[in-house]
Amino acid sequence: MDNYNNGQIPPWQNSNSGVPPYYTPPTRHPGSGFATASMVLGILAILSAFTGTVFPPLVCGGLSVILALLSKGNDRAMLPNAKVGVLTAVLGLVVNVLIVASAFLLLFTNPDMQKEFHDQLNYYYEYFYGESFDDAWDEMEDIYGGYR
Repeated sequence: MDNYNNGQIPPWQNSNSGVPPYYTPPTRHPGSGFATASMVLGILAILSAFTGTVFPPLVCGGLSVILALLSKGNDRAMLPNAKVGVLTAVLGLVVNVLIVASAFLLLFTNPDMQKEFHDQLNYYYEYFYGESFDDAWDEMEDIYGGYR
């Protein structure tokens, strides 16, 4: 009988019966938090690669790979979340490099885009500093001497 007079105590609840319980809760791997963080950062690396920015995919992808390696610990095999984290980080980095390289290639090989970029540079330079970039460049050449 238990303390509440509810009948016999089942053998798995009796601490001195020597019978193991029918259900043991699963134990978590010590690095599963790192593996999950790695997967999330890898997904963020892919998403931020499509925004046209350079640094967020590099930071998220690099951290994702580092956390995936840290989640491994002394084990020989990586957790599935860590594998997904490494895969998505590498994919995000590759997409980032391809997008940035294609943007630079398009900018430096297309004369129309070069003209548009130069006009925008003059516009924003004049907006922020009160004179166009070409005027500021000529002034810097006068002060420091040009390469002519």
